[in-house]
Amino acid sequence: MNHHTAQRVFEHQRIWRVTPDALSEACLLLFAAINDDHPQVDHIIGVANGGIAPARVLAGRLGVKARTLQARHYADDRLYREGTGNVTVEFDAFRRTLGRRKLDGTILLVDDICGSGATLHKLGNVLAPVLGPHARLITATLCLNTGAKTRPDYSVWTVSDWVSFPWEKRPDQPITNLLIPEQVICHV
Repeated sequence: MNHHTAQRVFEHQRIWRVTPDALSEACLLLFAAINDDHPQVDHIIGVANGGIAPARVLAGRLGVKARTLQARHYADDRLYREGTGNVTVEFDAFRRTLGRRKLDGTILLVDDICGSGATLHKLGNVLAPVLGPHARLITATLCLNTGAKTRPDYSVWTVSDWVSFPWEKRPDQPITNLLIPEQVICHV
């Protein structure tokens, strides 16, 4: 599986929009599914920028502090960008917050979307040196693009077009709201 050539699928039929209500329900569903499978989550890491909001909601529900890890796959915010496979991670600042400690137990990595899978793949590798011997890394995203090669452990919506989130500037093109979700998809 080559993560550098994975391509997002864009049907160019619509721009999906995650509404605040849909986001809230998605986070509740993710919490329930993750809590059922992993009653003890010890650490939550939100991938900046898109994973910060859902990570904070999940952290509040799970009673864990959310950490942030900066990762960037794109240099700009234009619509319908293809992934390059080149993910830059600002790991030094994250590592400094840990000091000499290692993350152990169950670590939940949260992002807004798994487009090609390159970000989740890269972060799994980048985090490896700070994971303790009994650490288990699990991943959750709000959306999963049908072109992704690496899949999160949990996702809510499967999409084949561009997605706009509440924390992003609203596109100046017509949008279609994603339906309020009813279930989480477990990919493990």
